[in-house]
Amino acid sequence: MKLIRAQFSNFRLLRDLTIDFATDPKRPLTVVRAANESGKTTMLNALQWGLYGDTALPNGGEGMRLHPIDWDAEADGGRVPIMVTIEFEVTSIRRSPTGFKETRKRYRLIRSANEDVDGHRFNRTQSSVRLFALTDAGDTPLPQPEAVIADELPFELRDVFFTDGDRALSFIEADVAVSTKRDRVQRAIRSLLGLGVIKDAMRHIEKTAVEINKAARKLGGSEELGTIANRLDQIETDRERLIAELTDVRSSHANLDGQIVDIDRRVTAALEKGDREKLASDIASTRKEIDKIDVQLEAAVKEHAALFRGIDLARGVLGTALAPAYAKLDALYDRKEIPSATIPVLEDRLGLGSCICGESLSDDNEAGASRRRHVCELIEKSRQADDIQKMVTALYFGAKALGPSTDSESRAFREAFGAVVEKRDGLQDLRDENGRKLRALELQLDEMPDTDVANLRKARREFENQKERVKYREGQIDTQLSGLGSERAGLVERRDSLLREQSKGARILAELEVATDISGVLRRSYDRITSEELAKVSNLTNEIFLDMIGADPDQGALIRRAEVSKEFDILVFGPSNRKLDPDRDLNGASRRALTLAFILALTKVSEVEAPNVIDTPLGMMSGFVKRSALRKAAGLSSQLILFLTHSEIEGCETILDEMAGKVVTLTNPAHFPRMLVNDPGTPVRQVLACGCNHRSHCSLCERIDDETVASVA
Repeated sequence: MKLIRAQFSNFRLLRDLTIDFATDPKRPLTVVRAANESGKTTMLNALQWGLYGDTALPNGGEGMRLHPIDWDAEADGGRVPIMVTIEFEVTSIRRSPTGFKETRKRYRLIRSANEDVDGHRFNRTQSSVRLFALTDAGDTPLPQPEAVIADELPFELRDVFFTDGDRALSFIEADVAVSTKRDRVQRAIRSLLGLGVIKDAMRHIEKTAVEINKAARKLGGSEELGTIANRLDQIETDRERLIAELTDVRSSHANLDGQIVDIDRRVTAALEKGDREKLASDIASTRKEIDKIDVQLEAAVKEHAALFRGIDLARGVLGTALAPAYAKLDALYDRKEIPSATIPVLEDRLGLGSCICGESLSDDNEAGASRRRHVCELIEKSRQADDIQKMVTALYFGAKALGPSTDSESRAFREAFGAVVEKRDGLQDLRDENGRKLRALELQLDEMPDTDVANLRKARREFENQKERVKYREGQIDTQLSGLGSERAGLVERRDSLLREQSKGARILAELEVATDISGVLRRSYDRITSEELAKVSNLTNEIFLDMIGADPDQGALIRRAEVSKEFDILVFGPSNRKLDPDRDLNGASRRALTLAFILALTKVSEVEAPNVIDTPLGMMSGFVKRSALRKAAGLSSQLILFLTHSEIEGCETILDEMAGKVVTLTNPAHFPRMLVNDPGTPVRQVLACGCNHRSHCSLCERIDDETVASVA
């Protein structure tokens, strides 16, 4: 399928606009150049609405206005006719006696609706859609246009063929549950590879087998055969019920995952604005920190005070002043007038157990004990000295510690003093900082309204509990289905054996065997496509992605490979096969390149010819990545329609010269005079189109460059 032309009437900014799309296989790229607020996203929505109706609009179109915002109900009427017309071509290949024959058919699809406008209120009627076959003989209306669209562009593939740069990230975004991302990837792959058709055929064969089994039940001659047939019918009924329940349970599981993720997002948003509970916790934590600092500060004060009480400070202050007195005491000491009988020295030697001459003063031998008694007698005689001599001796030995400090001792004291002062100052700064923080938090708490974070967290716990119950039920159903499958296999074997024993059972048995064979073929086909084609999608995704971002694993690139796993996860790996989170570990350009690579690979492997319509795919890209992504996308698409801003086009002009078959420029007249050089000459809010390409401009679309805007401002 290829889009030929689209016409838009009264769809928001698109009051009256016609766009022709490129269809040349050699130049398959259509570029719609438009600045912000110039109708790019509106056109993307309009195309989807034209094909699929309201369900393709954001939020299913609920509350979304489609008519122009400045519609004058008094002048133009209160009912606004909205219409999107899409012409497209479908190529089909049929077998003929001479080989394969390619046929092309053109269609025109028209979707219309009315919106009744009453001031700020509006009401939209149910849209209607008509389809016409375009032939040389004229336009022929066709019934059931939705069926044609469903065959060529199934709704479930809308996110593949119609997307924007941000929504494409839904395949890898982190703000949804893993199961949701897997489901999106799985649905896209299975739908595009035609697995849904095989699934439908398998279900049809299963129903056929059930009907054949009912025929076996009607055969006479064997009560056991009837019992088995009845039980097989019951098993099939139970299986259908359990499979339907399992689908609902898994859907509930996915919904609960989504609810939990949504609550986490809301809690995060609430916490960004401030959370009373969090603030109270922060205040308590800050007060605790202040108490801790106060204890450390008190210890530092005591350490500082100890320095003032220590001998080192006394020596530093008194050492020089006491030097003359100490000299006189030294003279007395030299003349042996002090110490008085050398009592301290003798007591010191007794404590050491040896004399100053080296002889032993120990009680362990007789000689040592004798000398020890002699020293004790000397000490006793010295105690009989006069009081003055005692005072002078005490002064001599007591003042000795107050002698002038050595350089190393002075340096050690200064270092210790400096360290404790620095410690006190640092702790005091921390104390002041935490005090200011506490006052700010208390003020913030006083000014903050109550939030619902606690209730949100409570709801999250409830959802988690529900999820656990759902998971438990999911396991139960899996077990029941497994048991029914085992029982069914045994009953089928016994039923077939009984049928062989009856003459009338041969035909029924043959029909059952045919159904079983067909079911097996379909199952193997399904498994093969799932495994082999998925591997092809994975390999091509990796190839396209690495080419887009210019990553060469052999040259030590940070990103080594990407793959689509058997569980339908899009994965990225770095050095040493380390897994990277695509939504958190990749930059914006690489994330967009990855999702674009997946979409292109899936389209290429499926060999489906369909348009890829993408809004601003090159946003957040620049340089090599932008040019490479554009070239790859244009080269791998049968038809590529890109809505690009001027900045996205910048640097890619040569690629557009080569690959763009059509380029159109859209302009919003409301941008005059701030962004447009010339007045478009219309007071109506609508997008206007001109034929200017990516290298040209005219009096309608010429824009004021950023430097001019800056200088004027």
